[in-house]
Amino acid sequence: MSKSHLFLSQKIKSLLEKRKSREALEALVLISVVTCLNMVFGYFAAAFAFYLSFFKWDYIGSMEFVGLKNFMVIFEDLWRGINGAYFFQAPFYTGLKNILLYTAIVVPTQTVLAMILAAFANQKIKGVQFYKVSYFLPAVTSPVIIALIFIWLFMKQGFINYMLQFVAPGFAPDWINDKNYLLYAIALVAIWGTSGHFMVSFLAAMQSIPRDIYEAAMLEGAGPIRRFIYITVPMLKPMIVYVVVLGLIGALQMFDLAWVMAGSRGGPGGAGYTMALDIYNEAFINLRPGVAAAKSIFLFVLIFSITYVFQKKYKVMAR
Repeated sequence: MSKSHLFLSQKIKSLLEKRKSREALEALVLISVVTCLNMVFGYFAAAFAFYLSFFKWDYIGSMEFVGLKNFMVIFEDLWRGINGAYFFQAPFYTGLKNILLYTAIVVPTQTVLAMILAAFANQKIKGVQFYKVSYFLPAVTSPVIIALIFIWLFMKQGFINYMLQFVAPGFAPDWINDKNYLLYAIALVAIWGTSGHFMVSFLAAMQSIPRDIYEAAMLEGAGPIRRFIYITVPMLKPMIVYVVVLGLIGALQMFDLAWVMAGSRGGPGGAGYTMALDIYNEAFINLRPGVAAAKSIFLFVLIFSITYVFQKKYKVMAR
């Protein structure tokens, strides 16, 4: 190799190394910004909440160490609730009871509905793109806006009761102001708003299933329903675990829909009261951030335990 060629190759190598170093520096700067924000509003906030849960504070005076007293407030609340205390005497127990019922309604329903919607969206039919967009639209719409719209729809003389007259004449509950229906109204809004998001996840998983499997099943005489039950659903098991875990995390810490549709006090009889609402009230209404932090730790442990047990039980699915 001539000297000119050697010099040229070394020059190119030097330029490439400088370019790689510059790209690495730019990437480091961009990552560091996100990392700092995550450290401050994520890890630091969580660590400070754990630290604060052992103190009594009013945001102004000095912090007073109280040990496990804030956690005793939680267990006393739960004990009163178990013994039949009214909502205002055991708000955290009411929030826990409501959120567990809400989760039991929302998570299975939104998972099954999202899977069915994805199955329809996976078909090669005319207008399927419009269909996908229309069902995904609620996922990118503000939950507050959605809740405000549904408050109007759920009115005593609203559109939903009007449509129910064709299915169940005489059945026209006051969804928002009746404690027997408020939580179900919130759950319906949540299902409508989240199913489209999970539909996209299921659709991506369905499109990765080899077509050969379906063709072999069709040759064996399997119809669309049998193919869905015996091929699609088993092949979607890892995605089902993913969707259920995300659904559990979102449902157990639900705040926005309850705040808008039920108010900070949870509506009539605390029917729409949640643990997240109770934590907010403790921190900013009752001015007891230590108790709010302790309740946040309780909520974290609850979410972590439920999701961990679920993933542990279905660990074969997640592989």
